[in-house]
Parts: sequence; structure tokens; C-alpha cells
Amino acid sequence: MQSAITSLIAIVGTLLGAAATYVFQARVAKQARLEARDERLWQEQLAAYSAFAGAITSYRASQSARWYRKREDPSGSAYISARTESLSERTNAKAALFRLRLLNPDAELNQLASEALEITTAIHHAADEAARDEQAKRSQLALLAFVEAASGHVRARSTMRLISGPPSHPA
Repeated sequence: MQSAITSLIAIVGTLLGAAATYVFQARVAKQARLEARDERLWQEQLAAYSAFAGAITSYRASQSARWYRKREDPSGSAYISARTESLSERTNAKAALFRLRLLNPDAELNQLASEALEITTAIHHAADEAARDEQAKRSQLALLAFVEAASGHVRARSTMRLISGPPSHPA
């Protein structure tokens, strides 16, 4: 009888050990999935910041080309082509803005991005070259404000990750 009790205790101990191992492994696996998801989101946010900055830069160049071509010949094929290119670049910039908004919860950063797009859109409405130059400069400054704010988010998150390690999630 003594050996049966000892065997039973061994079986119960083995089952408890297996159950505890399962619980701990499940928690570790869940934490790994959450950390991988956070890392993917982080990479997507970085890509969105960069894509938006690139799209605004291209859009600003196309807006200036559109302004110059219109001054040369408002009904010419060069102007029509520049206008078409400008509209295409605006579409790209808006798509980059929407992606940024989907991935970034910070209202201030989203506002800076919207302002950069709005200011860049106004370039082709400038009355003269001095006004166009000023609007292009405002566009550049708006983009730099966005990039600086985005850079602050990147540095803050990187610092936070270095200090505290990966974000923790409740089990």
C-alpha cells in the first residue's frame, strides 16, 4: 500500500509540474506574440513617417513645377502634364497621410502632418514668384516641424525601450 501512495504522489507531482510548465510556457508565448506585434507596429510607424516625408517632398517639387509651367503657358502641354503630375503627387501624399493617421495615435503629430500637406497644396496658388518662394519655404518648415516631432517620438520610444525593455502586457 505504501508503494501505491508513493506512486500516486509521484503521478500527482508530475501532473502538477506539467500543468505549471504549460501555464508558464503559454504566458511566455503570449508575451513573445505581443512583443512581435509591437515591433511590427513600430516598424510600420517608422515606415509611415518616412513615406509621408518623402511624399510631401515630391509633392512640393511638383507644385513648384506646376506653378512655373503655368506662368510659361497656362494652356500648354507642359503645364497640363505638370498639373497632372502634381495631382498624382497630391494623391500619394494624401495616401501617406492616411496611412500615418492609421498607425499613429498622436493628435499633435497628425496635425503637423495635415498642416504640411495643406501648406504644400497652396504653393501653386501663389500670385508671384516671391509668394511662391515664401509658400515653398513655409512648406519646407512645416515638413521639418513634422519630422522633428516624429523624431521626438522615435527617440522617446527608443529610450523607453532601452530603459524598461519591451513593453509589458497583462497576462
